[in-house]
Amino acid sequence: MHTVSYLLSFYLFLGTNVGALVACVLYKIPKIKAPHLYLLCGLVLTALLVLELIPHALKEYGFISVAFGASLGVLICMGLHDLMEGKSSPTYRPALFLITAIAVHNIPAGLAIGSTLDNQILSTSFIAAMMIHQIPEGLAIMASLLLSDRRRLSLLVFFLFSVLLSGVFLFFSILGYSLALPIKLNGLIVGIAIGFLLFTAVWEFLFKKHS
Repeated sequence: MHTVSYLLSFYLFLGTNVGALVACVLYKIPKIKAPHLYLLCGLVLTALLVLELIPHALKEYGFISVAFGASLGVLICMGLHDLMEGKSSPTYRPALFLITAIAVHNIPAGLAIGSTLDNQILSTSFIAAMMIHQIPEGLAIMASLLLSDRRRLSLLVFFLFSVLLSGVFLFFSILGYSLALPIKLNGLIVGIAIGFLLFTAVWEFLFKKHS
């Protein structure tokens, strides 16, 4: 069981870094400017929310838990945004929100997969689905980091955080093997992650003006 968790965490790490590679390639294109990357991140995250995360969360956990968690996540983001205004780089703030949202999202995902996983589920399609799911998230994180002035530092920061995100999934997938949380609590956690992603996509990437 633990071997499977390690393998899936590696594939999650790999998918995230494929997304980062895509962001680096796009950044090298001369005609693509900072506002274009912000717009791309916002559209990618919005599509991920509308087409996958929100429908799946509502189906699995119900409307009330997810809606309450999402509202709480947005309120937390608003508070953090006001708290960090003028105290941190506005370029790094979207990346911070994204990383927090994905880390929170990996908690119930790891618990759910860990509680049901066996060796037979490690099919090619399942692994491919996990990796593809991480690509837009890695793209959005790396794109927001590349817009800073310290791009080499951004590469190191991304690598460290991609390891952290994989580690969160690994820890909770192992924990999920021996622990079952109430479905409403899982729904609340997923909702909070959705709230973080929603705030970041709409406010930090789509509606906010970037020079």
